[in-house]
This record gives sequence, structure tokens and C-alpha cells, in this order.
Amino acid sequence: MKKTDNTKSVQKIKSQEVKQLESEIAKLEENIKDLALTIDKVEDEKLEVINQLKRALADYQNLETNTQKRLNLLYLQSKKTLAESLIPIVDDMSMAIKSKEEINFDEKSISWANGVVELLNKLERSLGEIGLKKFIPQKGSKFDPSIHEALTTVEGKTPGEIYDVIQPGYTIDDIVIRPSRVVVTKSK
Repeated sequence: MKKTDNTKSVQKIKSQEVKQLESEIAKLEENIKDLALTIDKVEDEKLEVINQLKRALADYQNLETNTQKRLNLLYLQSKKTLAESLIPIVDDMSMAIKSKEEINFDEKSISWANGVVELLNKLERSLGEIGLKKFIPQKGSKFDPSIHEALTTVEGKTPGEIYDVIQPGYTIDDIVIRPSRVVVTKSK
């Protein structure tokens, strides 16, 4: 009987150990499920943070692009403002130089007039460095209201042609700052 009692006792102990191991396995499985949920939650949070970072990067790049566009526009506006303030001076100096040819100057006056010519050339070169370009339409070319301003008209063979140029036009970066001022032909 002792053997049977021992066997029963061993079986009872084994049964208790099995139950205890099954209980521990159940707890471990529960811990694994909790850890799996935590991992899923962390992965979701990671994806959310990555998406937020991507949006922030896109916002930053848009801000950088917009800032650059604004700076370029401000730079262009500054060049335009400077050019608009100096173009009348160039016009006045050009007219003064043209009148030099009609007046008889002595040697000192000629030297002074040549200095004015050189000053005008320097001013035009400086304006050219900021992108200002002078354009003078050809006589007989077609009138284009986007780059020409008709100051008056005269009768001619072909209407809409440039008869004479009063003042040259100016552009900066292909933007008309001042249209060339011209005389245009009209039909008889």
C-alpha cells in the first residue's frame, strides 16, 4: 500500500506542479498579451509621431519656400523702386548731353560736358548691374501697348507703326518698369 500511497502522493504533487505550471503559463500568456498590446500601442504612437514630424517638415519647407519668394519679391521691388527713382535722372542727363551738340562750347565747357557723359555712362552701368535694361524700339516696328506708350499719333502709310521714339523704355528681369514713349502712325 505504501507504494500506491507514494504513487498517489507523487501523482498529487505532480498534479499540483502541473496546475501551478499551467497557472504560471496562463500568467505568462496574459503578460505576453499585455506586452503585445503595449507594443501595438507604442507602434501606433511611433507612427503618429513620424506623421507629425513629416507634417512639421513639410510646413517648414513651405515656410522656407514662401519666405524665399517674399525675399525675392522684396528684392525685385527694391530694385524697381531704385530704378524708378533714377530713370528720370538718366533721362535728364541724356537730354542735357543731346543739347551739348547744339551749343558751341569752349574747351573748358567741352571737358565738363564730357565729364557729364562719363557720369551718365557710369550711372547706366550701375543700373545695368541691378538688372535694369534699356530698350529702344526701332522706327517702323509694330506698336505693342505692353512695352510702348503712345504719346501722340501722326498720319502714315501703315497704321500702328512706331514713327519716332521720344524716350527709351526700361525693364528689370523682363518686367517693364517704364514703357518706351513713342509716336505712332495712324491711317489717313
